[in-house]
Amino acid sequence: MSSGRQALVMRILAQGVHVNGERIDATGSPFLSLCDRLGRAGVRPGEIAVLAGLQGRDLIVATLAVWRLDAVPMPVPEPAPALDGVPDRTVREACRITPDLSVTPATTAPDQRGAALDRTAVLHLSSGSTDRPKVAQRGVASVLYDAQGYRAGLGLVPGDCVAVPVPLAHSFGWGVAMSALISGCDIDVTPFVRASSLARKADSGAVSVLALTPPLARLLTDTRRQGGDATLRAAMAGAGQVPDELEDAFRERFGLPLLRGYGSTETGGTFFGDRGMGRPVPGVDIVQPLPGQRGELVLRLAAPLEGYLGEDQGPAAEWHTGDIVQLDTDGIVHFQERVRGPLRLNGRFIQADATEAALRAVPGVTDVFLLVLPRSDTPETEDFYAVVEGDSSEEGLLAALAGCPAGTPVPRVVVFRELPRTAVGKRDRGMVIDKVRKVSRCA
Repeated sequence: MSSGRQALVMRILAQGVHVNGERIDATGSPFLSLCDRLGRAGVRPGEIAVLAGLQGRDLIVATLAVWRLDAVPMPVPEPAPALDGVPDRTVREACRITPDLSVTPATTAPDQRGAALDRTAVLHLSSGSTDRPKVAQRGVASVLYDAQGYRAGLGLVPGDCVAVPVPLAHSFGWGVAMSALISGCDIDVTPFVRASSLARKADSGAVSVLALTPPLARLLTDTRRQGGDATLRAAMAGAGQVPDELEDAFRERFGLPLLRGYGSTETGGTFFGDRGMGRPVPGVDIVQPLPGQRGELVLRLAAPLEGYLGEDQGPAAEWHTGDIVQLDTDGIVHFQERVRGPLRLNGRFIQADATEAALRAVPGVTDVFLLVLPRSDTPETEDFYAVVEGDSSEEGLLAALAGCPAGTPVPRVVVFRELPRTAVGKRDRGMVIDKVRKVSRCA
């Protein structure tokens, strides 16, 4: 049975789409030569090829070349997270494509590389914002539904040029770029360097659709119009919330609303709209909460979730997102907060919901991140930290904690003006831990 990966790449190539102004399989392009190098490296159908630190057009070319051999691409950013923490050895020892598009063969013999991934189109590292990154499997059907969702949400038509200046190693940027190609659109995946350069492309009509993160959208609102009478046809912001004032500033600068996109590494894009998180895209249904209620967002998906590599879960039709939302009676979903399970401190589970709620209620607090960390000198003993983003005083935060119910664990409070975040705006857990440890050593 065909995996569908080769059908994906053939569909894209047959439409003659362009990436950064050039056909993917144009004479002299690196696509065909990379296919040849992968073949000579012994890459077989269903095996993994790690795309290590690739950006922009090179990452797109590498993805399609891996599909051409019916293998499974796994984009990872540079510097790559510690893949030695990934339990499946097929990732650690897989073939690698590096930024100069050179190919390093897999380090294990073909008969020791594990079972083939029959339905998987791509492997993505989860963000790791709440735990160590996992390797999420996205199926071919999921990628096709993703394309359908973006096509409907952005009104994509052949001839559009979609600018995707966000990192493509992350599932958001990868999903938008691949959805545009599958829909017959050209893409511009030049990495973001200067807001003025991207704004010039929009003002001149070189690109007709923008896919951004909220921080990039904010930078664009500060640019001046640079000539030309072209107008964008659509723009969206994903991987973060859009405040009302950013929406107003973007509309004033570009003359159109900033659409919202929401999804996850495990599912791809699932919501689209002009308020809140939007409405579900085709192929996605809301199981809970019910209209007019608040609760964890649970989705039913037409394309089954493949789960995580190395975890024998089997395909699932429902996805518990871990997000607490409010569902309006008109079908608009509004993000409220993340579900937090019990933390374990020194061998005992603790309920920290009241702690987080009390801190978030303090004026000036923009985010709260709870951590349990072993002590550096006596790692058998753990400490409980509340890392707070904002401009509130430590005294005010401690006063808020004093109002928690009896028995609520009291954390060590650490305040930062801004928390370190990843390229797509999520909290960088590793960097947060490094900052907390540095502060603790100095205390």
